[in-house]
Amino acid sequence: MTVRVEAVADQRFGTNSYLVEDEETKDAVIIDANIEPQGMIQLVGKRGVHLKAVLLTHTDVDHIAGLPELIDALGPFAVAVHDAEKDAVMHGKPLRRQFTFNLPIVIEPESLEEGVPYRAGSLEFEVLHTPGHSPGGVTLKIGENLFTGDALFAGSIGRSDFDNSDGDALLEGIRTKLLSQPDELVVYSGHGPATTIGREKRSNPFLQ
Repeated sequence: MTVRVEAVADQRFGTNSYLVEDEETKDAVIIDANIEPQGMIQLVGKRGVHLKAVLLTHTDVDHIAGLPELIDALGPFAVAVHDAEKDAVMHGKPLRRQFTFNLPIVIEPESLEEGVPYRAGSLEFEVLHTPGHSPGGVTLKIGENLFTGDALFAGSIGRSDFDNSDGDALLEGIRTKLLSQPDELVVYSGHGPATTIGREKRSNPFLQ
């Protein structure tokens, strides 16, 4: 299987949404739904993919606010999230009290659970629970690619100063579950450019 990854970022928060596609079958998923979903809607149309699901690395508003428009334009498809953050998409309950938005409602989201592969058509993701920035933060691994949400960035790590954050858990998850991956794996973060595990091991100042 050849996996193709393309990113679109919104202007307001610089949040990345990713289209992950099996080039052989054209099955695809979107990872995270940023606040300006038109770019992703156009990309899905341009690629002519069979969209199977939207996978959420976590439920901060800048990662889920585009979900209603994606559903309207591209649905129906599955929506998957870690159980610790299902309330945000099932009941519109914001992850952070600091950020109140009209949040999308998904009646029955699917679960992203560590140790249980998530299958979407011909795509299969390994789920790594990487909390700390948020309780249900996950990293999604497929092939040589890691989608780390707001856990690990190029040269930085996620914020852990929110009420439901845990800085120790964030660092523990990064060190044990991400930095233990092969150096050549590509890291696609929730914000900013792609990097590699090896580069972050060597030069990320928060991990030295």
